[in-house]
Amino acid sequence: MATNAVERGFTLSRILNAPRDLVFQAWTDPAHLLWYFNPSMPRPSEPIEVDLRVGGAWRVKMVINDILQYFTGGVYREIVPGEKLVFTWGAVDGWPEIDGERQDDCPVVTITLNDLGEKTEMIFQVALSEQLSDERVHEWLATGMRDGWSETIDRLVATFAGVTGND
Repeated sequence: MATNAVERGFTLSRILNAPRDLVFQAWTDPAHLLWYFNPSMPRPSEPIEVDLRVGGAWRVKMVINDILQYFTGGVYREIVPGEKLVFTWGAVDGWPEIDGERQDDCPVVTITLNDLGEKTEMIFQVALSEQLSDERVHEWLATGMRDGWSETIDRLVATFAGVTGND
């Protein structure tokens, strides 16, 4: 049976040259989240915030260029150390905007880390709510978020280039 179902997200996969505990730390420890920033722009003066608990939030200031700057982050829904992170993606007064009253409308990111010995397979998924209209889903996907996340994740891959668990 044919369906006209709208794709409500995307998946990116990468192999990182680091054990999954280090990859998990790169996503959850402010001291290790510097990879997240655009390397061609000055680092923002605002500190990276991470409250690593279900219901806690992480927040960073993104500097895309001299004009485009915004806060982003998320609110943790599930944390399995070394294995999995799930968070609503966005920030209060940031992009995407998180509305505390309507968190179910926010994109949900799931990061799964699969152990490959000294390497890690990272599966990064963004899912848009079934509650959103097809038109709103198309608007979200047209923001360039897939390309933006791909570029950001490639910075993480580059961070671990040449790194092994024995270093």
